[in-house]
Amino acid sequence: EGDGVPLLRRLQIFPLIGMLESYGEILDPHYTQGGLPGYYPPIKANRPELWFNLYDPFNWFDEEKDKVRGRQCEINNGRLAMLGIFGILSEAKVPGSVPLISGLIPEYSGNPMIPFETDFTLF
Repeated sequence: EGDGVPLLRRLQIFPLIGMLESYGEILDPHYTQGGLPGYYPPIKANRPELWFNLYDPFNWFDEEKDKVRGRQCEINNGRLAMLGIFGILSEAKVPGSVPLISGLIPEYSGNPMIPFETDFTLF
């Protein structure tokens, strides 16, 4: 369970997410104004510590059709992952709410929507 992980270990993901989000937000045009969602420009040459690009580290998707198909697959995989994690959360909080995995997920007595409830002492 995530409740047993110390606070600093739970917080360490935020700098990485923040770096990726800030790098994606500086693009022109922005994805809310006609840009591609999920597109990150090649960063291999922009930063010396980054040896690979994020989306295509080994240059496997050189053709434009593969890139379009890959982006569509990534969006669909993200949607499926969200459905899956909320199904698991629902089953853990209300046993029997997801018949397909009923009895496979142990009951969770905490609040899954407040992950830092146990020891969030910054405020």
